[in-house]
Amino acid sequence: MIRAATMLTIAVMLIFSGLNPPAAVAGSGHGGGHSGHAMPTPGAATQGKAVEVELLDLALVDQDGRKVRFKSDVIGDRLVIIDTFYTTCDTICPILSALFVNLQHKLGSRLGRDVVLVSISVDPGIDIPARLKKYAKRHGARPGWIFLTGGKRSVDRVLRGIGAYVRDYTQHAPAILVGDGKHGGWTRYYEFPKPDLVLGRLEELRAARLAKAQ
Repeated sequence: MIRAATMLTIAVMLIFSGLNPPAAVAGSGHGGGHSGHAMPTPGAATQGKAVEVELLDLALVDQDGRKVRFKSDVIGDRLVIIDTFYTTCDTICPILSALFVNLQHKLGSRLGRDVVLVSISVDPGIDIPARLKKYAKRHGARPGWIFLTGGKRSVDRVLRGIGAYVRDYTQHAPAILVGDGKHGGWTRYYEFPKPDLVLGRLEELRAARLAKAQ
């Protein structure tokens, strides 16, 4: 466990530095049920993959206990970055959350205005709003970074729509999804992409949106 904690600390420090953690860290598989993860091939974090998703407008619950519709309330017409996590995870999920902390800082005033960060729990039975609220506070989440849970059936359907559902939640992929809630253009990045790579994709989507408006 000491080795796992040390590796996690190294990985989080690298994320805050805008670097990718080495594969040995990303795939450590210690604790949190992540043992046995089938990790993507080397380089996957820098490539990204164009994907088709379906944003289902189902009722979920955010970290403040408010009932929200996934498509219309949470995403709307904004640019969005989505990850999946669960609060009892102590390996992969904290690294993804550290990446979101970095993105939150770099987005500045754009967060919550034209860009939203969305973290969806894959363990909704345990991750009730109070747990999400505590997790969000621990990571210094600001308005515009939304944590979601809800009834398992609804959560599972939302996850299927975005291509992130797995039967065993402890085996969810370390990945983030980037796209435009209005026009699409979805890209999935596996492992832990550099923050600037993600922000670069957001700029491409923003430019495409401006071109459509002309």
